[in-house]
Amino acid sequence: MSAPSPIVVLGAGIIGLTAAVRILESDLCKTGQHPVHIIADHLPDDPLDAYYASTIAGAHHLSFADDNNERERRWDRKTFQIMYDEWRKLGEASGLMVLKQTELYVGTKTHLKIFEEHPDFTVVDPSTVSSPPVDHSISFTSLTMTPIVYLRRLLARIAELSGGTARIHRYRLPSLSALSSPEVRALIGETPARAVVVCVGLGARTLGGVADVSVFPTRGQVVKVRAPWVRAGWTRQVGALHGGEAGERTYVIPRPDGEVILGGTREIGDYCPYPRQATRADILRRALEICPALRPAHQTAPPLGGVPDARWLAVGGDDVSPLHGLVVQDLVGFRPSREGGVRLERGDDVDGTAVCYCYGHGGAGWQSCWGTADEVVELLLKL
Repeated sequence: MSAPSPIVVLGAGIIGLTAAVRILESDLCKTGQHPVHIIADHLPDDPLDAYYASTIAGAHHLSFADDNNERERRWDRKTFQIMYDEWRKLGEASGLMVLKQTELYVGTKTHLKIFEEHPDFTVVDPSTVSSPPVDHSISFTSLTMTPIVYLRRLLARIAELSGGTARIHRYRLPSLSALSSPEVRALIGETPARAVVVCVGLGARTLGGVADVSVFPTRGQVVKVRAPWVRAGWTRQVGALHGGEAGERTYVIPRPDGEVILGGTREIGDYCPYPRQATRADILRRALEICPALRPAHQTAPPLGGVPDARWLAVGGDDVSPLHGLVVQDLVGFRPSREGGVRLERGDDVDGTAVCYCYGHGGAGWQSCWGTADEVVELLLKL
């Protein structure tokens, strides 16, 4: 009797790990016929690395799905439903935070229709927004994530579902054809893999057998601050999204642990992994414009007796110095973007192993991960 043929997931970011969970939950693994192996050269608890965007992401659930793109809308809708249910079950120990999200728009008076499906959706009178003038505003209930907490839960879930048999291997696979090499057979067994799911993000550009030159980095720089009094999310979009991620975007993303991510940038094709100080100053300025509540209360409190003093009169304007003492860290990550958007499809077999691709999510990985994981399983079940 031959040994079971494994299913291999390449990549251990949010896309690869959610795909692995869904595979383990599916009929593919209920009989033990297909053990699951995850091969990755970067794991969630490793030091931060710009090429591993999952732990550097903001992260929040804000769809970029165009009104006419029902496939992406389905991915994002499914992910919100699953994460919301996780939060209801586990609270903020889940790594998720439910909050009021306010979207500000400059240069357009429209919003993505998918936001109208969120709880508590409302159109906000732009004149009531205490920031530089905006043309349109909405608010609704959404979610933010603490990436490392959520990713660790996924690792625990993989171990639980597999009874500890799912293996995670730290290995840099040079090419898809290397799945049949002695080095990889030593990891996954001698029986050829039934399928490989390619969730390598930016690595799809250099992985042999894929070499997708339409994949590129979109550099994002953010500032992590400590501001536990901020419990609402804010985003300002200047210009249209154009069916994806376009225009200038400023955001304030609170996390359950009291940290707040301020951003950001979208620098296409920029491989610089180091923070730029001028960018930090610009991010702090923009974030304070849309969320004045970032200033610590003691720095904005009026003096007793109602007599203004020099310190009180200085509060406001473009002065970001009140935020300097809140800064924890500057972070840079490369969103794994792709011309034409996500590649999620069955490819040609390699040495008898079925290949499924799931990469190119750009900045939408966290908000679409469960939806794309479900579609991966649909492809595998057709093998």
